[in-house]
Formats: sequence, C-alpha cells, structure tokens
Amino acid sequence: MHISRLDLYIFKLTLFGILVAAGGVCLSIILVDIVEQLRNVSGVANANTFTALRFTLMRTPGILELALPFAVLVGSIVTFMRLARSSEIVAMRASGVSTWRFLSPVAVLAALVGLFAIFILGPSAARLNLAYETQLQALSAVATTKTGEGGRTMMWIKDRGPDLQITVSAEAGSAGQYSNVTLLAFSKTDSRFVARYDAKTARRTDQSWTLFNGVKSSIGTQATPFETLSFPILKDRLDDSQKNKDATARAMSIWDLPRAARDAEAAGGSPQRYWLQFHRKLALPIALLSMAMIAAVLSLSGDRFGQRAIMAAAAIAAGLLVYFVNDISGALATAGYAPSWIAAWCPPLAALFIALATVSYREDG
Repeated sequence: MHISRLDLYIFKLTLFGILVAAGGVCLSIILVDIVEQLRNVSGVANANTFTALRFTLMRTPGILELALPFAVLVGSIVTFMRLARSSEIVAMRASGVSTWRFLSPVAVLAALVGLFAIFILGPSAARLNLAYETQLQALSAVATTKTGEGGRTMMWIKDRGPDLQITVSAEAGSAGQYSNVTLLAFSKTDSRFVARYDAKTARRTDQSWTLFNGVKSSIGTQATPFETLSFPILKDRLDDSQKNKDATARAMSIWDLPRAARDAEAAGGSPQRYWLQFHRKLALPIALLSMAMIAAVLSLSGDRFGQRAIMAAAAIAAGLLVYFVNDISGALATAGYAPSWIAAWCPPLAALFIALATVSYREDG
C-alpha cells in the first residue's frame, strides 16, 4: 500500500493530538490520585510524599488505559479543528481528495493505539497494579518494625475490621503470637478514638485479633480488666464490595481474565465480570476507532468557528453517551441479563456504524 506525504502528515498531526490529550487527561487524574495516595500513607511510619508519588506512578499505566478512548476522541477533535481552522480540509477537498482519504490515517492510528493497549499497555498496567496492591497491603499491615530495649523486636500493625480501624503495638513472636500488646481502636466512619486495650499476650489470624489477660481503657471511664477479647478483621480489602471486584477485573491483564473467569465459575461464583472485561479489552481498537470517527464529523462542519465549536461539543457529548451506554450494558451483563460479548461489542460497533453512516451521508449523499 502506497503511503503518501499527506497520509504521514495527518498521521503525525493526529498522533501529536492524542499524546497531548492523553497527557492532559492523565495529569488531571494523577493530581486527584496522588491526594488519595497521600491519605493512604498518612500516619504510616517509613512512608512519605515520595511513597505516595511512587504509588501514583505505578497506577499511571492503568489510568492511561482507562483514559485512552477520551484521549483519542479529544486528540482527533483537536486535529480536525486545526485542519479546518487553517483551511487545509477545504484545500484537500478542492484538490479532489476524498474525505475517506484523510480519515484513513486517523483510523489506522486509532487501531494501532488499540493494539498497543491490548498487548503492551494492558499487561504492563496489570503487573504494576499488582505490585501496587501488594506494597500497599504490606505497608498497611505492618507499619514499622524496630528493635526495642533488650533486643526485642517491636511491631506496629494496622488492620481493618467491619466497624473499627485497629492499630496494634506489640512485641513480635512466632506463628501469629505477640506479647506486651497495646491495641488502639478507632471508628471506621470518622476515625474517632474508641478505646485502648493493653494485654499481656495476643494472637492474630486472618479473621481476627484475640487479646488475653488485659485491661480496657476509654475516655471518661475507668479501666476494666478482661480475660479474652476478640476483634474481627477483614482478610482481603479487595473483597469488600462488588465495586472492588469489578475494579480488580478491570486491572487484570487480558491473558489472565479467561483463567480468572474459569476459577470463579469453578468456585461457584459468577464469571461474567471477567468475560466482560476480556471482551471489552478485545473490542478496544473498535472503541477507539469509533471515537475517532465521531470526531471526524468535524471535518465536514461549517467554515465558521461557532459551527466548529458546536460540532466539537456534540462530538464530546456523543463520546460521553457511548461511555454511558457501555457502562449500562456492562451492568446488565454483570447482573446476568445479557451475554458478556454482546455487552462489550455492541456499544462501540453501534457508535462506529452510526459515525460511518453520518460521514457517508455527508460525503456521498
């Protein structure tokens, strides 16, 4: 296939627009995410602003993967507005160049970006997200370990219960056994201090903390002794809600999703969310192509700036509508009302066909 100078020019112009748009979208999301990471590491020993920044950078590929459809949409809009403002579209059409001719480099670029996201960006984002979750859990579980008087190993441990946030200071033992334990309990909703528990020994399992032979102290009340007290804890923070399960499926690599779906089905759970994300990742090139074709409506808009601005706003609104419909279809598939492959493929294909039909009607009548 012959690649002309015009194809390369439009390809480079669109690539620059997509990179700028992706950088802007990612920067906006990162600025919000770093605030969340600062909140996660606040009050944790051996964690600082650089720790939060490292966590945010580890999440950046995943953020970029989610932002790609809007980056392609905005980048294509910027490209077509630039071509229209400089009257290059008018010049190309006056010289006999078809609309399909200067749309083809944009379509090829959108498809290549989709393939890059499937085979390179997605797996990289999954590995970094797994490392982020592991490091965050380790940082949250064991805040600090230090050597106290007499060479004793002292530990600070943070756990979450159904209703309480728990911070424990203890002398490390073996097999989940601790001595000289101080447990501080805080409200999970507003972080209000609830009580302090001092115990001679304690045992920690995946389900609970159990304190033996201790004293309970709280504000405004006298200390009361106890023989045994148990505090349930949450084993895996990713299992707290359906939303977090869906977030876990979105963060997985396309190569891991089929296995996760089969494992979920074998365990008696629903594999729908995993198959949904698998088909969505496969359909990503089509989704990006549909966004580029939606933006292509700008190339056939009026010559005045006001008309181009209206078309740009309409293209952005159409992109948001596709995202909304895609989200609704995903919810239907997760609930079992629609097959996963239909929920994943129908919205981007419908948007692509509508955009192509609109361009064909304006170009060929």
